[in-house]
This record gives sequence, structure tokens and C-alpha cells, in this order.
Amino acid sequence: MELRDEQIEDFRRQGYLRLGALFDEEELATIAREYDRLVRKEEQVLGNEEQGVFPYRAMLNFRSPELSQFILHPRLVAIAQKILGEEVRFWWDQGINKSPGAGSPIAWHQDNGYQQGRTQEFLTCWLALDASERSNGGLQVIPGSHTAGHREHRWEGVHAVIPPVGLDTKAAVDLDVGPGELLIFSSLLVHQTLGNRTQDRQRRSWVIQYCRGDQHNEVTGEVYDNRPWVLRDGKVVDELRAERPFHLVRDHA
Repeated sequence: MELRDEQIEDFRRQGYLRLGALFDEEELATIAREYDRLVRKEEQVLGNEEQGVFPYRAMLNFRSPELSQFILHPRLVAIAQKILGEEVRFWWDQGINKSPGAGSPIAWHQDNGYQQGRTQEFLTCWLALDASERSNGGLQVIPGSHTAGHREHRWEGVHAVIPPVGLDTKAAVDLDVGPGELLIFSSLLVHQTLGNRTQDRQRRSWVIQYCRGDQHNEVTGEVYDNRPWVLRDGKVVDELRAERPFHLVRDHA
């Protein structure tokens, strides 16, 4: 997918883009099959018992050769290249299924808020496997909020959230999408996902993130060379490979 200049301008201004369908039916069927095999309540959940928990799983590409191939999908990589440049690494991926009746929200935050120390802006690609809207736990964003840079976060359980004092949410909008549609947004965009108030509709999303080739920790100076290369000198690599191994527990954040 080739992003037009006006789309890139919109992305820089508002911090997100709706890109519609990216994968064909066969590709989506493969993603959904592997996703459903891996993202199950028996493995890991988020949320709380009072409001309702929902399935979550980190780094699906580690667990599925089929899904790992999608990290290098030419259409996805072309998007990352337009936003991040000629040197791109894979950063993180995760599956989140706001299952029916799972009312627990994920409160306002930036994806950068989960990182230890500070790092540069990266790119989030948010693939909806089901229709996503307010009633079933859809995504809300504050357009343009990425331009203010890093915001203070605090930990509430496993979630990094922005303290509500001083956070202006009046301009927030719902990013409703259909099944198979892709959203992209800046890791600095302030966003949240709501609880699923329906009893018969799940809201599965697969989140894939990319970063610059020179991504580093601004506090420690560490270069994230444990993130595998996706694009080098403008060319897509043959396989996901990094200079040093990534450890899911130790290197998370």
C-alpha cells in the first residue's frame, strides 16, 4: 500500500489514519485462525473480575510462524517505510480480544508510556478482526494529542495510564472500523479502549508496531538492537533477525 502525500500530512497532523482493508480474505482467515489458537483466556487475561476480564497475548509472532510472516508483509512494511524511513525494526505485537461482557476498559494512555525510560515515537498498526465500535470495546483517540510529546504516566495494575487531572478529553473521537480494516497511529497519540458492553460480539484486534532502525533509550543510551530488522537500506529483509536475542519477560518495555 502506497500512502499518498496528503495521507502522510493527515497522519502527521492528527496522529492517526484509517487505511481500510489491507489483507485479502485468505490472509485474514490465516490471521484469525492463528489468533484464536493463541489468544485465549486459558493463557492470559487483562481487566478485572468485577468488570470482566478478556483474553490477551503478547508477541504472537514468537508463537506462530504463520503470523511472523505477516510482520514482513510488503503492504505493512511499505506503510512503516513511509512513516519511519529506510531503516525499520519490528518493535512489538499483541492480541487483545475484548470478549462479550468484558467491561474492563484500558484507560487513556500513550503506547510510549509503557516503556522504561524514554524512547522515540514509533508506529502502531491496529488490525481489527471484528467490527470495532463504542458498544463492543472500540478505540477512542484524541486527535493531535501526539504533538505534545511524552506525557506523565502512572501504573494501575499492569496498565500505564495518564493521570486524569489536566487531561482534556473533550475532543476525543471514536475510531470505528469494520472487520479486516487497519488503523495506524503514532505511539504518542493519547487513546483508550472501552469495555465491551455487548453479550454476543467479540472485538479482536492484532496490534503490530514498528520503530526506527536507530531506536534507543534516551535515559540509558541503549540501542534496541534486540528488535529484529524489517527494512535495511530500503529493502525488506528475508527473515526477522536482530543483533542480539529478545527475551519476552526481561526485555518487555
